[in-house]
Amino acid sequence: MKIRSMIAIPTAAILLGACGGPAVYEDESFSESSPYARRYPTDAAVTCIAARQVLLSQGYGLTEETNYSIKGIKAYQPDDDEHLTLELTVVCMDRKEGGSMAYANAVQTAYALKASSSNAGLSVSGVGSISLPWTSNGDTLSKKAAETVAKPEFYERFFNLLGKMLN
Repeated sequence: MKIRSMIAIPTAAILLGACGGPAVYEDESFSESSPYARRYPTDAAVTCIAARQVLLSQGYGLTEETNYSIKGIKAYQPDDDEHLTLELTVVCMDRKEGGSMAYANAVQTAYALKASSSNAGLSVSGVGSISLPWTSNGDTLSKKAAETVAKPEFYERFFNLLGKMLN
């Protein structure tokens, strides 16, 4: 019994330690300057109408809309076995000093094509089950990764076009 517990405790500690990944939240700075936000002289409803126009003008399909938020998605297929989506969320808020703030967040999601196959079977009560030689092959998309787009240049391009739409 003692030998088992001497082996089990270190093994459990190693397995639990392996579950942890990098603590990405430790790099969050929460600074006042942010590439994800921009001030505009118009009220939030007008800013969001312009943001909607920006997304539509760039080929995004709108998936969610309110007066003060928009979510759009655009799909890419860089090669036969890979599919990417870029989902851009924009939230517009009035400022008590006047004007509005537009907040944008983009998430890129990658999918990989996975081959799958299945066989058909038949079960009849009282007779038993029969396996039939019919097979079905199909491909499915499997999610590989999702990550917030962190490049300030991406948001700069978005906010610049938003500003032009407001003029």
